[in-house]
Amino acid sequence: MYYYILDQNGLPVDKFEKLQTELQGLLAEFKIAGETARVTPLRSVQDLVDTASQRGAKTLVACGSDDTFNLMLAALKGRDFTLGFIPFDSESTLAKILGINNVFTGVKTIAGRRIEKIDLAKIAGNYFISFLEFGVMSHNIKKTGTWQSLKLLSSDAKSFSIRVDNSYTLNISGLGGLVANIRSTSSQAEKIANPTDGNLDLLILERMGKLRTLAHRHHIAEGLLEKVPNTSVIKCKKIDFLEPRGLPLTMLGRVVAKFPASVEIIPQRLRMIVGRNRTF
Repeated sequence: MYYYILDQNGLPVDKFEKLQTELQGLLAEFKIAGETARVTPLRSVQDLVDTASQRGAKTLVACGSDDTFNLMLAALKGRDFTLGFIPFDSESTLAKILGINNVFTGVKTIAGRRIEKIDLAKIAGNYFISFLEFGVMSHNIKKTGTWQSLKLLSSDAKSFSIRVDNSYTLNISGLGGLVANIRSTSSQAEKIANPTDGNLDLLILERMGKLRTLAHRHHIAEGLLEKVPNTSVIKCKKIDFLEPRGLPLTMLGRVVAKFPASVEIIPQRLRMIVGRNRTF
């Protein structure tokens, strides 16, 4: 049984209603109709996941934004579902990762049921499949102007203390970095951010001069830190962020934890419906 969680999440009412009508028609056309439930102030994503579990749903589909999907993941609490995603947001990073362009291709992908088992990451009781950012990477550099991004990337470096795999502790100076499981800019041939390799990728960006910052601003904005000279790249299964205390760890701009915090990978934990043009 399919259970669809619909989330307006800031969309104008008329646009959301139009997308909802389009979705219902396509679900009937592709013969994958199921129960649909809308997120409201009185019914959270957590409540709807609980309802889906009680009604014996086997496939949960988040229809909305990347945050809708992340909230659905956080609400799973170890329960076993096959997951899908239908984007209502044209800027969705997750849609690009899964090879989905819009509501039509999202529904077509769900109907095709191409399922991949992928790694799931966990931090502070929250699950995620994409990436976390910290330091300067927590800012949306892609949408800041050139001079503002230069100012951010020319700021003073921070001293990070990070323990890797309960084995050794890094004491390293840098501007910030990210922990990647999947990225929209990856490809099936890349070794970084491969969600089927059982590893997380920790990338730490060092402080740079203005010329180097200008030369690599696009790579930094896209999260391709491995293409920036002298970036530290470490494959690992568990990361303990120790210092500086209180530094936020963000996911798509939303703070999910602060140092000190631990993140770890759970290999092959998630069954995900994906498109042909997925980035892994």
